[in-house]
Amino acid sequence: MSGARMVDLPHHSSDSTEHDDTVSSPSGTQPSADRRLYSGLGDLSRTAARLTGADGAAIALLTESTGVRDLVRATDAMSYHLDELQFTLGEGPCLDVFSPAGSPQLVPDMGAEVASRRWPVFTAEARAVGVQAVFAFAISSGTRPLGVLELYRRTAGALSEDESRVAVVCAETVATTMAQNWDAVIAHLGPGSDATQVAEWLAADESIAQGVNSRAQVYLASGMVAVQLQIPTTEAMARLRAHAYQTGRSITAVADDIVARRLDTRGAFDGVEEDR
Repeated sequence: MSGARMVDLPHHSSDSTEHDDTVSSPSGTQPSADRRLYSGLGDLSRTAARLTGADGAAIALLTESTGVRDLVRATDAMSYHLDELQFTLGEGPCLDVFSPAGSPQLVPDMGAEVASRRWPVFTAEARAVGVQAVFAFAISSGTRPLGVLELYRRTAGALSEDESRVAVVCAETVATTMAQNWDAVIAHLGPGSDATQVAEWLAADESIAQGVNSRAQVYLASGMVAVQLQIPTTEAMARLRAHAYQTGRSITAVADDIVARRLDTRGAFDGVEEDR
């Protein structure tokens, strides 16, 4: 994406991206399904950061049937920013973890040529805000949503063998925790609900989208762009990403404006470059 400027770093505290897992629901109501499903993940993200010597950690999930990728926990504003940045750009180690192989993506030095060659825009953006190392580990649990444990450091350097082992254990524990929470979520929806239905419901439910950093709005916005410009949805998403980057905004913020009809897509996307 030529002529672009750095995507703004959002001023979020950890509370804006992380539920307090111990907070009870209002009197007379059941805990929300998203709180049940994500219960304990805040502690796990903080533990992963502490035991691996990372400066921050995040947990993102991807629903298999809908393809909606949501950030559900982040320990700090920078972790949030790095996840949002990769989602906006459509590139980065935390996205590559979602490949079928699910191999860890370890980038001990963002200044190395291999990093800039694989993710040129993300690497430049991350280094610009002081991130020197990124590590991503796959979260997998059968047919349930796949995910990624994201770690970053402000100093370059590889994870030690013990730190890598701890990160893998934390990712596996996230999967186990999700599996243990799953029955409660299905019970909340009623008998007969399966994992796919729950994942789709989580992605589509508006109250949940307000509770976690849901990207369902982004996919809705890309669909609106596709209809209005009469282009394929893949091209619409590419234009959405390009516009976000060229204007120095997150793709989520742009999507919000499109859905709220504050942004005229025909005018805004006229002449937008689709490639970087």
